[in-house]
Amino acid sequence: MPAYASGGWAPVGGIGKQLAQYVERGHRAVKMRVGLQDTSVDDSAARVREVRDTLGPELGIMVDAHGTWGVRDALRFARKVEAYDLAWFEEPVSADNIQGLAEVRRATDIPVATGENAQTRFEFRDLIAAGAVDVLQPDVAIAGGLTECQRIAALAAAHELRVAPHLWGSAILFAAGLHLCVATPCATIVEFTRGENPLLHELVEEPFTLKDGYVLAPEQPGLGLTLRRDFVRSIARD
Repeated sequence: MPAYASGGWAPVGGIGKQLAQYVERGHRAVKMRVGLQDTSVDDSAARVREVRDTLGPELGIMVDAHGTWGVRDALRFARKVEAYDLAWFEEPVSADNIQGLAEVRRATDIPVATGENAQTRFEFRDLIAAGAVDVLQPDVAIAGGLTECQRIAALAAAHELRVAPHLWGSAILFAAGLHLCVATPCATIVEFTRGENPLLHELVEEPFTLKDGYVLAPEQPGLGLTLRRDFVRSIARD
């Protein structure tokens, strides 16, 4: 599955270099943070411009506001960055503000992504019915497990929407999300955390391999993981 590097907190003057490092590690798409972490909407837009100028026109760029803007500021930002061909605008407003998400989606051609905290297919059904989402982001650990996420993916497929699971967590969550994507035709990409995360990189024996921008699916039974018991014990002691 294609995998985007998830990170991107650096300020203007550093964000282009930070995300370029992810590209050097093999990613063809990157996600950066915007919103109230920045000094203004203009500051967020300037950071996006820097990333596009640094990475060029071929690399995918996603932005995540973590629901920190209101509708007006989210729309101002969307207008300022429309020329930079963003892959999606994640949680432009609070995920609980379904009508606000729908308003942003109607006003811009940048796809809107949300759903990392939504539970069960019924909450995703409500997002779809409101016209509030283009990219559904169920978290297997929150939405109801693999079976429920398959139902959510079926809803997405029926409405010609995409699935890109939220995978900010442990190696177990990442493997579950990767298996979901491999089995789901409307799943387009997986999230690959590039921050410091021992639970992703040290919890299991099997490393997740990135090759030419793709993460290879495990071939072992089940999730394809072997827990490192010594690491688990060290965490329990801490």
